[in-house]
Amino acid sequence: MSATPSTAVHPTQAGLPGERVMPHAPLVRLPSGMDCIPQHYVTYHHDLASLSEIAARVSFDAHTLVFASQDEHGMHIQIGLIGRENYDRGQAVRPAKLVYGRKWRIDADTPSSEIVQTIFLAIKKAREHEVRELLTLRDGRHGASSAALSNHLDLPMLVQQRQWLTHARVNNATDAERVQHVLAGLRFAQRTLHLRSLHFFGGQAWVEVTLGEQAPGRAEEGDLPEFADLRLCVRFDPSQPHQLIYELMDALIQHSDRHVDETFLFDGFARFSRQIDPRLLARLSIASRPYGRDQGNTRFYSGFQRANYDTDAGRAPHLGTGALAQRNRRLIEAHPTLQGHMPRGFLTPERGRHA
Repeated sequence: MSATPSTAVHPTQAGLPGERVMPHAPLVRLPSGMDCIPQHYVTYHHDLASLSEIAARVSFDAHTLVFASQDEHGMHIQIGLIGRENYDRGQAVRPAKLVYGRKWRIDADTPSSEIVQTIFLAIKKAREHEVRELLTLRDGRHGASSAALSNHLDLPMLVQQRQWLTHARVNNATDAERVQHVLAGLRFAQRTLHLRSLHFFGGQAWVEVTLGEQAPGRAEEGDLPEFADLRLCVRFDPSQPHQLIYELMDALIQHSDRHVDETFLFDGFARFSRQIDPRLLARLSIASRPYGRDQGNTRFYSGFQRANYDTDAGRAPHLGTGALAQRNRRLIEAHPTLQGHMPRGFLTPERGRHA
C-alpha cells in the first residue's frame, strides 16, 4: 500500500469486489499516515465475477495462466502451464503443450487476500509438479530413466513393496565415489549435474553442483530460463548416498519457489518478495489490529465478534461416517476441554451438544 495523505480513506486495503465493510467499522491509522479499514473489519461475499476480477489482477509470466471457474461443486482457481512434454526426452524441438494443475476450491466467504495467496500457492505447486518430473535418474541395469520423485507413482504398489524399498544395499565404494556415482545418473531437464566441490565435515558431506548446458532443442524451446547457470549447495549424510537426490530435489524446488516469490505480482506489487522487510510488515500488522481500542466501540465490536464466530463455524466440516470419522472422534474426545468449533455431527455426552 503506497503512502497517502492522512486524509485519504480507503474502504478496504485493496478496494476489491465481493467485500462489505462491517457496520460502524472504525478507521485505522497506519504508520504511513494512511487511514483505512483493514480486511478483518470486512465481510466477504465472493462470486465468480469477483473471483475472476481478483485473479485478473495477478500477473506472473507468459507461460502461466490463472483460471477462475465454477462447477457443480463451487468456485475454484486452476493454473495452466504452457510448456513441453516432460517425458519426451528426444533431441528435437517439442511442440508447446497446455497442462492444468489441480482445482483449488474457493468459498464465497474467503478473504480476498487469501484468494491471492491461494493463487500464489497454486502456481508454486504447479511448478513443483513440473520440477519433480524434470529430475530424472538413470537405472544402470536397464539404461532407462525415471522421474522417481514425481507425483505419478503408484502408492498402493509402493506400500506392497515397502520392505524391498527400504532394504539397505551394501556398497563398498568410498564416500566420494558414491557421490560421483549418484550425480552421473542424474539429469535435470536433460542437463547433466557437474560436481564443483565436495567436502566432508562433522559426519556430513557438503556438495556443490552446477547444471550443464542445455541440449540444442531444449535451448531453442526456451523453457525455465531461471534455472540457467544455477549453482546448488547441499549437505547430506554420506553413509546414505541416496539422500543426495532428495537434497538436490529440495534445492531445485526451493529455487523455483524463490522465483515465484520475486515474480508473482498483485496489482503490480511483489507481495511475497524477499525485498520486503518483515519488520515493516510487523509494524503494519500491529497497527492494523487495534482491538484493545475498538472493544470499547460497542456498536461495532459485537457485530465484529458475531461475524468472526459465524465465519469460523461455517468452516467446520461434517464428521462423516466410517473409519475416518471414528478416528477423528477418538482424537477429539482425547481432549475433553477442547475449544473451537467441533465438526458437524459430533456429539458427546460431556458436551451434550453439536459444536
